[in-house]
Amino acid sequence: MDEPKTILVIAWGGIGDIVCLSPALLALRKRYHEARIVILCENNTPCELIKCWNGAYTFSIKEKKFKGFSGKIRLIKKLRQFYPDVSVMNAIGPSFRSAFISVLSGAKIRIGKSVRGKGFLNTIRFPEYRIHEIDANFEIFKYFGVERTDEKPFVQIPEDSFLFVNRWCKDKKITPKEVIGIHPGASDKNKRWDKFSELIRSFVKEGERLVIFGSEDERNYIETIVKDCGESLSYSLDPVNEPYGQTSVFSFVGYPITHAAAMISCCKLFIGNDSGLSHLASALCVPTITIFGPTSWERGRPYGDKNIIVKSNLPCSPCSWLGVGIKCKLFECLKEIKVEDVYKQAVELLNR
Repeated sequence: MDEPKTILVIAWGGIGDIVCLSPALLALRKRYHEARIVILCENNTPCELIKCWNGAYTFSIKEKKFKGFSGKIRLIKKLRQFYPDVSVMNAIGPSFRSAFISVLSGAKIRIGKSVRGKGFLNTIRFPEYRIHEIDANFEIFKYFGVERTDEKPFVQIPEDSFLFVNRWCKDKKITPKEVIGIHPGASDKNKRWDKFSELIRSFVKEGERLVIFGSEDERNYIETIVKDCGESLSYSLDPVNEPYGQTSVFSFVGYPITHAAAMISCCKLFIGNDSGLSHLASALCVPTITIFGPTSWERGRPYGDKNIIVKSNLPCSPCSWLGVGIKCKLFECLKEIKVEDVYKQAVELLNR
């Protein structure tokens, strides 16, 4: 293969998938340091996160200007103006859609997954890798000369996000590395552990201060959880009834993902479900506890030696490799995980 001048990376999935793609992207940049790298993201939020990296040009399929039929034509024109020599998808993307986008981009070499023959438009096809997502991405990138490196997941946070968080913490009288970060939500409701209220009460009882994270879509769900705790919830934009210095639980919900990343980096511990923010915390070297239920921890656990996985030992768990097609209605795998199990692991991590 000749040295490509432009490489198109089609990055499917959410925040966690982008974090899992980051080591392979670093290796790609080192291998083809003269090439232009274009990253097409499936969703806007992970796109905002990776836009901070100056190693590539990044945009999202779901930008407003790409909506509707005319928007799709605009997207095709934008892809073709880069004249990509090679297109490649990450490990979790759909076979046919990726191949179709690659064809429309004009890429001559199209590296993509082929499951049940759906990747027939690709010129180089790879199977469904049943290994960790980071390892799978490296296997894929080997197809055009990118060797495995010891690169770790990375997150590049803009300076203005750190400045915002510094002001926010000062306003709330929060000292960095004093608080525990909690994310009770997940984009897929089937991944949500339902005992976070009890866990929050356990921490508050011991005098800990917590910051609750979530997207704007999760606001109502998170408010319900914190109200169940019986504790005062301090909103960053709303008036409160008591001094911040006495508040135990703070809300950091609905902020841009780069602000959330900066705030997570200030936590001494992070606890969440199988979701993107857990991967984000791990990439920021924050000790992380991730609660797994129906999805595969072998594929999607956060990388690093400061992480602990909490899961049940039911023989039916996990019942989904990619987190799709979950047919279970009982979710005993999550219900079986006790508050004491998570709290004990948290104390262990804090004491390391």
